[in-house]
Amino acid sequence: MDETSKAPALLWTPTRAGKTPLDDYRRHVNRRYYQNLRTTRDLHRWSVEQAQDFWVDLYDYLDLKPRLPKGTNRAYDDTVPMSSNPPFFPGLRMNYAENALFANPDLDAVALVGIREGMDLANEDGEQVTWREYREKVRLTASALQRSGVRQGDRVAALVATSIWAMVLFHASAAIGAIFTSISPELGLEGCVARLQQVTPRILFADSDTVYKGKTIETQAKVQQILDRLKPQPQTYIVPVASKPTSFPHIDDLLAKANPSDPLAFAPTSFNDPLAICYSSGTTGAPKCIVHRHGMIMNLKKISAIHNSTTLADIILQYSSTSWVVFYVMCGYTACGAKTILYNGSPMYPDAKELLRMVEKYKVTYFGTSPRYLLEVEMSKTVPKREFDLSSLRIVYTTGATLSPQQYHWFYSVAFPPHVHLCNTAGGTDTATSLVAADPCGPIHAGEMQVFALGMDVDVADPNTGKSILASGEAGEMIVRKPFPSMPCFFWGDMGNKKYKESYFERFADIDVWAQHDWLSCNPKTGGLVMHGRSDGVLSASLASEV
Repeated sequence: MDETSKAPALLWTPTRAGKTPLDDYRRHVNRRYYQNLRTTRDLHRWSVEQAQDFWVDLYDYLDLKPRLPKGTNRAYDDTVPMSSNPPFFPGLRMNYAENALFANPDLDAVALVGIREGMDLANEDGEQVTWREYREKVRLTASALQRSGVRQGDRVAALVATSIWAMVLFHASAAIGAIFTSISPELGLEGCVARLQQVTPRILFADSDTVYKGKTIETQAKVQQILDRLKPQPQTYIVPVASKPTSFPHIDDLLAKANPSDPLAFAPTSFNDPLAICYSSGTTGAPKCIVHRHGMIMNLKKISAIHNSTTLADIILQYSSTSWVVFYVMCGYTACGAKTILYNGSPMYPDAKELLRMVEKYKVTYFGTSPRYLLEVEMSKTVPKREFDLSSLRIVYTTGATLSPQQYHWFYSVAFPPHVHLCNTAGGTDTATSLVAADPCGPIHAGEMQVFALGMDVDVADPNTGKSILASGEAGEMIVRKPFPSMPCFFWGDMGNKKYKESYFERFADIDVWAQHDWLSCNPKTGGLVMHGRSDGVLSASLASEV
């Protein structure tokens, strides 16, 4: 390893040292467990060495509902092999939606802002939905789904873009215990069919139009082609975007089935019951249908509330399509009571500045994007801090690919205000959370990610022996050595969990660990982490198409 990589440039130091939610949690652990943890890395080490204490404590610290039974001191059975996917908090009845819809006590505060490509940001504010209105939409939709015959465990499919309706459909499905799955409407016919044929939805929602890069394309013909290849055919409703639906019922026809007196109630799902189905890229065959559990909210809220310091005062702009797991990560910020901006369209239309216009207009505090998007901004010769008021911006969160050292330098020396926390993270569709996360208490060095996420027993393994080489600075296989509560429940249709185990647990013959199939190293001098691409030769699902 050359000297440059050992001592990369220091570009950012904490602006709120000692005053972040991560500091608060570290002090909480010190008090409760009689520790003397001084840094985030100390806290991480404790969280994986004392995993049972950590997950039990975190559940209550995040104020998840219901409270754990008195005397709970184990989160999972650690005598069960990780590859057998030991359930977390067995017997606990909890529902994702109940934990996501009541985080903001101010019912008149804005929860969601819907923006569509082509909107005049200078003169239009978008569709704004308060927390009161949001819960009411979820209540009516949940009632209508149930009165349309949708039951716990049925699949609710949504061929819809990132929008208020996408959020409502997801949370209404979760409330009744149905399993939600979303696909971005610009995905081609064969991609849609390959996914929906496997999960056989009971009901399907589809945007009337795809809006992207200045074009508006009706989807009804594609929806009919999809239905022609689905057996059995699901009930189908169109969500209006631009054109008026004709041959299919409108979503208002579904809502007409709701009983106005039905309460917003939550199915008694378990922590480990299926919540949502995501899909692999399908690069090496049919897409894998990755089923995530209600309990994944624990890791989503851990990242948003503790690592990313999200509060009721935050305004979130996370660019993502609904085909990507980041859509669900974005939903996790509502569990902190933050306002969320939902954008249906291309981040590059009419130019690379459109998302920055939103940051300025809505006083965004958290901007989630990709290294590719930042590269597009750089190549357009845009200098964001000169052209836009970015004073509200607290953190820029990037994922899907690695930020180059040059991009870090551009970000801080040219493009963004020096107070902004630039975070490059790593996780994936499989984990439904970050393995490498933000540390608002620690420095940022050029080209390096900051810390392993709390509770995630991530290591760098020798590719032949599986032994830890983390301290050596050499690159190796990125693995997780202990279970975590957002491991997929299973793959849909995977009899005996054969593909599940092949995907994550057969990298090493002699040790039972989760293999992420990414190549990672840790700089011994800074503790920073560097991704070096895939370890298995398979193209990672990146933001090339997301920008």
